[in-house]
Amino acid sequence: MSWLETNYLARTKQTVWSAAFLAVVTITLTAPRSAAQGMQEGINVELAPTTSAVPVPDADNRDALIITVTESGKLYFGIDAVAPDSVAKRLKDRQSHTQNLYIKADARAPYASVVKVVDAARAAGVAGVILLTAQPKASQSGALVSPDGIEIELARRTPPATK
Repeated sequence: MSWLETNYLARTKQTVWSAAFLAVVTITLTAPRSAAQGMQEGINVELAPTTSAVPVPDADNRDALIITVTESGKLYFGIDAVAPDSVAKRLKDRQSHTQNLYIKADARAPYASVVKVVDAARAAGVAGVILLTAQPKASQSGALVSPDGIEIELARRTPPATK
């Protein structure tokens, strides 16, 4: 085999391997993005960090019930501003009795504003309430991370004792 034929085969082999490598890299980089669940659009707040929260990936579903409480105490149902006295009605209109409510409260939000949301959830008959929290663990840059939260149990009203 002449030098020219050997050189041609070597360049062809190199081109094939380069194309194969490029295909593998492209598939690897694009596959996780297409299979990953998109984050739900919302109001940005500084969530309280916890160490006992658990992943709640359902909070990123498009139909998830999310109420945001900002630092100033303003309430948002999804991305729409809502008055505190209309939260229960809005929840009744949107929720099924098996759907959870996710409260995304700023760490500096007034406690009374969060309590109003929890009270409205109870009045609306929401199945469960989950407080979304910050994730202290380091995540890879650009990676989608499931939200974390702490489920709270709503107290059940007991009928008044008769004397």
